[in-house]
Amino acid sequence: MIVIEFLKRLMESIIVTRHGDPDCMVLQELPTPSPGSGEICIRVSKAGINFADILARMGLYPGAPNPPFTPGMEVSGIVHEVGPDVENFKPGDRVVGSGGSGGYSTHTISKAATVFKIPDEITFEVAAAFPAVYFTSYLMVIHPGALQPGESILIHGAAGGVGLAATELAKIAGAKNIFGTCSPNKHDFISDNGVLPIDKDNFLAEIMDWTEGQGVDLVLDPIGGEHLMQSYRCLGSGGRVCSFGISDMAPTKRKSQWARLKSWLTFPKFDPLKMMSSNRGVFGIHLGRWKNIDHLEKAKDDLLSWIDEGKINPHVDKVFSKEQASDAHHYIQDRKNIGKVLIDFD
Repeated sequence: MIVIEFLKRLMESIIVTRHGDPDCMVLQELPTPSPGSGEICIRVSKAGINFADILARMGLYPGAPNPPFTPGMEVSGIVHEVGPDVENFKPGDRVVGSGGSGGYSTHTISKAATVFKIPDEITFEVAAAFPAVYFTSYLMVIHPGALQPGESILIHGAAGGVGLAATELAKIAGAKNIFGTCSPNKHDFISDNGVLPIDKDNFLAEIMDWTEGQGVDLVLDPIGGEHLMQSYRCLGSGGRVCSFGISDMAPTKRKSQWARLKSWLTFPKFDPLKMMSSNRGVFGIHLGRWKNIDHLEKAKDDLLSWIDEGKINPHVDKVFSKEQASDAHHYIQDRKNIGKVLIDFD
C-alpha cells in the first residue's frame, strides 16, 4: 500500500543533466512537489518552449539554474493542489501559469500571482502558447515600449512565437508600418500577416530605403552581438531598440563555434552621450526578472480582453511528445518553426 501511494506521488520531468546540446535532456521520474504558501501545483497538459529555455540549457541565460534542472517558463493544465494562503483557486481549475523554470514536467509549482484561470473555450494548446510570448511582447510594444499610433516598428524573427505576438500587438497599438525579418522561406507567411518582409542579412540598408532615411521608431532584437548595433542604427530620432535575447549565441547546423565567439566579442557598448545627442535609446526586457506585478496584471487584463475580442490569436506551429523534447529544441534552434512549439504532457 505504501509503495502504491509513493508511485502515485511520482511525476515525469525533463532534466537538463549538463549544459550542452539538446541531447543533454533526459526524461526522469521524480517525487511530485507540494506547494508552499502562496503556491499552486499544476498538473501540466502542455508546456511552451521559449528560446530562453534553449539558452538556459546551454548555460547562456542570466539567472537560469545550474544543472541538473528542469526548464520551462509557461504551462497550461489543471490545478492539482493549492498551498496555504491561496485564494480563488481550487483543484480542477483550468489554468495557465508562468515562472522561471520547472515547466517541462507532468507537475510543476507556480506562484499563485503568476497563475490565472482560462475559460473552457480556450484549449490547453492555445493557453500554453500565450504567457511568455505575449507578456514579453506587451512589455516591448505596449509598456514600457510605448509604440504610438502612426509609428513604425522592425521585428526581428517575425515568424517566431514572440514575433507573431508582437505583430498582433503592434497592430493594436496602431503602427503605421510593421517590418519584419525571418528566413526567406517564411516571407510569404509574414507578408500574409501584414508584415513587410525585410532581408535579414541586409536589414539596415533596406529599412533606410523603405523609410527614405528616416529610420523606424522601435526595433525588437532577440539576436544580440553586432546585430544589436545594426538594429540601433535603424532608429530614427526618438527611436528605441529593445534587446530581449542572444539567439546569435545558439549553435545551428550552419553556425561554427568561432561565429558564436565572435558574436559574444562584438556585443555593443552603447555610449550614453551619443544616445543623448541622437535622441535614440536602448532598453532590455527579461520577463523572468520583471518585478512590477501591477504591470503584469494590467498586461494580463488587456491580453485576455483582446483574446475575447479576437484581436490576438496564439499560433501553434507543432506539438512534440515529452519523449521528443530534444527534437523540439533542435527544431527551434534550426529556425524551422513558424509560431509556438509545445511539449505534450497528457
